[in-house]
Amino acid sequence: MKPTQSLLMVFLLPVLMIIVPALILGAFALTIAREKALDSYRIQSADLATLVEMANFERRLGNLHESLTQALNESKNNHPSKLDRYSEYSYIDLQLDEMGERIEHLAGSGLIDDLHADNAETLLLSFQEYRRFIDMANEAATLNQNNVGDFMQEAEANFNRFIIFTQRTFEALTERANERHQQTFQALSRSIGTLVWFGLGLVCVLIGGAAFASWRINRRLMIIGDAILDLSTSHQTIPDFDDIQRISQRHSGPLKHIATALLSFRKTEQKRREAERKVHRLAYYDTLTQLPNWRLMKEHLQLSIDTNQQTDTFGALVYLDIDNFKRINDSCGHRAGDCLLQELSERLSALNIDGATLGRVGGDEFVMIVEGLPADLLKAAEKTERLTEQLQHSLGQPYQWGQKEHYLSASIGIALFGDSEHNVDNLFQYASAAANLAKQSAPNGLRFYDPAVQAELEAKTELERDLRLAIERQEFVLVYQTQVDSKGRAIGAEALIRWQHPQQGFISPGTFIPLAEETGLIVPIGQWVLEAACAQLVAWANDTSTDHLVLAVNVSAKQFQQPDFVDTVRGALANSGASAQRLKLELTESTVIGSVDDTIARMHQLKALGISFAMDDFGTGYSSLQYLKRLPLDQIKIDQSFVRDLHQNPDDMAIVQTIIAMGRALGLNVIAEGVETLEHWRYLNDHQCHAYQGYYFCKPLSAVEMVKRSLTPPPMLT
Repeated sequence: MKPTQSLLMVFLLPVLMIIVPALILGAFALTIAREKALDSYRIQSADLATLVEMANFERRLGNLHESLTQALNESKNNHPSKLDRYSEYSYIDLQLDEMGERIEHLAGSGLIDDLHADNAETLLLSFQEYRRFIDMANEAATLNQNNVGDFMQEAEANFNRFIIFTQRTFEALTERANERHQQTFQALSRSIGTLVWFGLGLVCVLIGGAAFASWRINRRLMIIGDAILDLSTSHQTIPDFDDIQRISQRHSGPLKHIATALLSFRKTEQKRREAERKVHRLAYYDTLTQLPNWRLMKEHLQLSIDTNQQTDTFGALVYLDIDNFKRINDSCGHRAGDCLLQELSERLSALNIDGATLGRVGGDEFVMIVEGLPADLLKAAEKTERLTEQLQHSLGQPYQWGQKEHYLSASIGIALFGDSEHNVDNLFQYASAAANLAKQSAPNGLRFYDPAVQAELEAKTELERDLRLAIERQEFVLVYQTQVDSKGRAIGAEALIRWQHPQQGFISPGTFIPLAEETGLIVPIGQWVLEAACAQLVAWANDTSTDHLVLAVNVSAKQFQQPDFVDTVRGALANSGASAQRLKLELTESTVIGSVDDTIARMHQLKALGISFAMDDFGTGYSSLQYLKRLPLDQIKIDQSFVRDLHQNPDDMAIVQTIIAMGRALGLNVIAEGVETLEHWRYLNDHQCHAYQGYYFCKPLSAVEMVKRSLTPPPMLT
């Protein structure tokens, strides 16, 4: 049998439980009713036959008595022969025998017996007494005796008594037959009623059993149906299916197969949903911080834009860019950076800002979408600013990693939105641009987006395009600023790059160098500077008046950290023929921070070539003295920010004196940049600074003009 046929039998079972027993019960009830009806019919027929026979007997007995009386009277008056008398006597005797048999038959009927037990015996005795006197009268008549009349009188008397008795008996039998008929009808009615009530009771029991069976079957089917619905509804949690488990264990047949199939499908569906959740998690959430990623935040931002347009309120997209996070990865490793990012995301999530959704959209970049801001633009900006203060305060708390505390800050850009002019991509672009401007202004800064931001961003994009073309078109030039000793004599120069833009003219390094650092173009630009500087050293080496000059070249951190940097410098020296002893590389403190051991090893490789090193912008970074004493430096350079206000700021004086003393203690040459007045030179010289660089001696000039300037008599200290 097919499973579908078996399942159909399960559905038909409640119906069969009623129909089959009902048919059997109906047939049984009809059989019993038929038997009862037949019994009643037989009894009624027998009683009716008895009554008919009783009536016929009385009539025939009356005729027979009349015939006997007439025969006896004729015999008395006519004196028939013995043969006639004997024939008549035989006829009468036969009639009496027949009547006697009928009397016995009537006496044996159930109706007479049911009337009274003595009725049959009394009837027989009465007839026998009557017959006895008839026989006696007949015998007396045959013998010609004179007492025939006496016997006939007695026979007549007995006949009358017998007739009266038979009439009374007939009446009683009629009444009894009627009673028996009523009793039989009542018995039949009771039997039918009993059968009906028994049938109804049994049918009720069957209906109850069928209803219970239907309820159980329906309950199991409902359990199975609910299980199928639960499995088909993807947004609901898959239940435990305990009832399905019990069905599979306690039952057999199609229900067991269905339950087993559902349990198997549940496992499959659970695995599918788990895989779907993992895919959704990977697609919409950041794997490190478990925060919504770029894709989910874009969708949420679009929903926020639509909601704000409907409610006539403002929203804000807050863009957080962690300041100098690369320093953490370089100095402590990426594991430390990941842990700090996780702690940072937990702090931001713990703020529980109403109507705010936090997400991570980049390595060290987070965004927060704030909804439900006031409809007034100024009030919305003020509320957003207060929220960002909470963010900055939370981010500014120390982070513990290992045995050290670290501090982080974030540059924040904010883009407000509330009308149909804004779209998702533009808002992210605006907020990111505002964050970049905040970072350029100062760490831990905050900027709101305005149209000027976009203009500045577009200008930056155009500048980047031109910068890439500038490398191909050789639009860069080097200028040189003289470096002098304590007597004002030229001992070298610093090579400074300038960009001669075809349309904009000379562009300051402060404009394009940060962009080159950001885009990675600083590496090919630095390579060009190094090669141009080596070529200039070769030109100076061919002139006795300039062959002693040392040329300092600035090297960016990104350029210095290139794996092939040592080979690049060696190749530039070899290709140009420049002397390594006349080349000085100026490094910033950011170049050293990170993999210190690799930096020191690379510096020693270059020192082996004869190249010298200077620490540029000393005092403005975060260099440790522990690192400083390990670095193979030849010179430290006092930043011009400490020299510019030397005579107005006592703190600058103290810093300058400390740097000079430190350099002398470490055996390092000290050079000060930003020397613009005689007073600057005199003060530095009085405190035994070794070399100087600044506008007082020479502005950045071309190589020819710088040489001319350096050949003039040096200024004198007065």
